[in-house]
Amino acid sequence: MKSLIDQFIISCFSLNISLLCTISWKVALELLRRKNSIVAASTRAFHYRDESQAQREFNNLTIQQRGKFERETISKFGGVDYSPRLEKADPLSPYAQKATMAVVTIVALIDGDSTSKQLSPKINSIKDVESALSRIAADCKVDDCLRGAEILWTPEERDETLTMKDIFADYPSLRSV
Repeated sequence: MKSLIDQFIISCFSLNISLLCTISWKVALELLRRKNSIVAASTRAFHYRDESQAQREFNNLTIQQRGKFERETISKFGGVDYSPRLEKADPLSPYAQKATMAVVTIVALIDGDSTSKQLSPKINSIKDVESALSRIAADCKVDDCLRGAEILWTPEERDETLTMKDIFADYPSLRSV
């Protein structure tokens, strides 16, 4: 999954809304294809009649999610790479660890209320995860429906690791599936 997201991020360098739609539904679809690897999930959906209120909530959610990271090693937007220049760990080093767990967060601002009405408020099973990812992928493909999206994942570097304890500490709303 990490290498696939890296490929999508390379595309983000010349991001436009059409490409953002494509990246969003492809990530949701790829997660759906790898549903057997998913151990926990959660969803939240809101419906606003006021577009500026929806935009403010979207911004608030993305800032909350990004605030969970100690640093961002990949940050590309509007054709500009804002990533800090960091020394990369040697992947061939015997000391290089391999990440075994990851958290992927999709925050999407979608016109209409079909997404918020159809997302289960509580994820109780892998079937609920499938339903949520399918709905996100489908709604992101509707013409002019996606207004904004952020796809965040941790760990970003291959030598970083996450434990279930780390994950549930930062993401308490996740439910085991």
